[in-house]
Amino acid sequence: MKYYKYIIGILLVIILPCVLTILIYNDKITQNSPVYFKQGVNLYNEGDYANAYYNFGKIKRISPLYPMAIFKQAKSAQQVGDYKTAALKYNLFLKKLPNSIFALNAKINLGKCYYYSKQYDLAKSQFEELKAKTDNDGTEEVFFLALTEKNFDKNKAADYLRSYLNTALKGEALNNNFIYSSAQELSSLEVELTDEDKKNIGLAYYKSRKYKDALIYFSKLPVEEVWDYLVLANQYAGNKVIAKKLVDNGIKLYSNKIEKENLYKIYDIYTSNFRGSKLKNWQFMLKLTKDHNLAGADYILYMIADILPQDKGGIFYEEIINKYPNGKFAPEALWNLFWIKYKKGDYKAAEELAIKHLKNYKQAKSTPKVVFWLAKTALKLNKNQEAHNYFSKLAAKFPDNYYGLRAQSIIDKKNDFWQTSSNNVIPKEKESIEFPISVSQLDIKDLKLINTILDLGDTQIWLDADFNNNEIVESWFEYKKGNKSRSIVLARDTIENMDIKPPFISAAYQLAYPRYYVDEINIAGKKLNIDPFLIIALIREESYFNETAKSKTNALGLMQIMPSTANYMLSKLSFDMKDFTDLENPRMNLYIGCNYLKYLKDKFNNDLYVIAAYNGGEGSVVKWIKTYNTSDYDEFIENLPYDETKNYIKKVFKTYHLYKKIYN
Repeated sequence: MKYYKYIIGILLVIILPCVLTILIYNDKITQNSPVYFKQGVNLYNEGDYANAYYNFGKIKRISPLYPMAIFKQAKSAQQVGDYKTAALKYNLFLKKLPNSIFALNAKINLGKCYYYSKQYDLAKSQFEELKAKTDNDGTEEVFFLALTEKNFDKNKAADYLRSYLNTALKGEALNNNFIYSSAQELSSLEVELTDEDKKNIGLAYYKSRKYKDALIYFSKLPVEEVWDYLVLANQYAGNKVIAKKLVDNGIKLYSNKIEKENLYKIYDIYTSNFRGSKLKNWQFMLKLTKDHNLAGADYILYMIADILPQDKGGIFYEEIINKYPNGKFAPEALWNLFWIKYKKGDYKAAEELAIKHLKNYKQAKSTPKVVFWLAKTALKLNKNQEAHNYFSKLAAKFPDNYYGLRAQSIIDKKNDFWQTSSNNVIPKEKESIEFPISVSQLDIKDLKLINTILDLGDTQIWLDADFNNNEIVESWFEYKKGNKSRSIVLARDTIENMDIKPPFISAAYQLAYPRYYVDEINIAGKKLNIDPFLIIALIREESYFNETAKSKTNALGLMQIMPSTANYMLSKLSFDMKDFTDLENPRMNLYIGCNYLKYLKDKFNNDLYVIAAYNGGEGSVVKWIKTYNTSDYDEFIENLPYDETKNYIKKVFKTYHLYKKIYN
């Protein structure tokens, strides 16, 4: 027992310092690894891949960052063309994290490294294994499988390229980045091209806007097979005389055999080549289609009705509904007929048309608008309970739609939908919008890994991760990279297509309606007596926070200020500007734009008119106030003659109320 105590004492003297040394060493590694990783990321982003590789290599095996450091080493080696080293690193990474969200990217890149290092047997095996796991031929691995197969069997390679092109041209590809390259590869293979091949190669070039290349292949086919694309490709390639001649010779022969969207474009081109008024040109086209029983008459009828005053366009809308009830333009034509009846006070007839619309066109773009006005019609007919039911259904089904928001305000008996308050304050921006966990479908390990890497500045990492094409996640990464407009559009479009909307406080809505320049906007709002939520809503709709945005009419910057407006406001503000490029400076743009809003508010003392004037001009608003019913703002907006201004008002006030719901 005595010797036992001595032995334990000696072991403690020897082992304890070793343990402490290891712990201190490991702690040092834990502290240094993030530094090395961040340095590696910065070097990689600067294009210094060799030094990036070296920095990632400093991270030791015991560090939690070690697997991702290997992955980044593989990426760095691949960038400089050291494919054998990259392949070794990808294989090592896949042993460490075989089921992570980066595994698919690693496997695809591993196959590429085999291919570029001419290890074709390994590349073929890798891409065949990947292809076996998907039933979609429009993937990156199918394209590279075709390239690899060129070294073994050109006919088989051609079949893979055909499969990829067919899938991509149908819009079903998971990766459309290779459509142009696939066409080039197929055309360069020493295989006999079928007419279908030639058409697909031409279509791939056409969709890639390589119109002259497309014409080479379209011209090898019978005209009846590709007449529409011959017309359009010649038009877009600048061969307008040839395009017109093709239309003259072929419109009676082929209009019934082509895609409707192409036919509409051809009609637009054809009428634009005529002299005379727009109306007469479209009337000529209508006669032509009727005399020769050509397709697309409903489009022409709609174009004529759209040019005419609404009440005179009624007979054309009726013809669309009666003759083409299942066509693309029938829902909007029926809405316009409803509105004509409503304006005339024929509420019973209007009600019948609205009910018909809801019965026949449940998923139409105009459906929320029709439900809203059916409710308003019910009020006119003293059917108050029916009106309430329509408003309630509308608010529940379309909670973030303009008409859904407007319906909710009526249900809540709030009469301030178009009134704003300068007492509002936009809450300050958080450091960052949180990662959209609820839609990412990530497990906790992957989520922790992503957050760690992002904290170290690698905002490009999402390109390497497999998020199952989740556009909300993509929006978040674009937000992290500072691509404001791209981020907003991705989130906006994704939410719009959701059957069940997320909560307003979700990251998805924050991405679609983000906060930028909050301090400046709040200060301007307080100083100028303008609701800051109205300012930020207007900026979002004008530019999506793109400081250098420039419109076709030369409106510039965040608030899309016209040079003439800037000059006028600067003369009133006694302020100077070097040149109009100064409007790309956010502070200058906000200063002039907010003061212009203040000027309009002082003139009209009505927020609805202010927003209308910001888009349509103050002179137009003065005229509209005299012309249209101002006791019912819903009717006032719907009657405006400028579709752009009408829609602009709806967009700004929809966005205004959504910002308040998300951030208040």
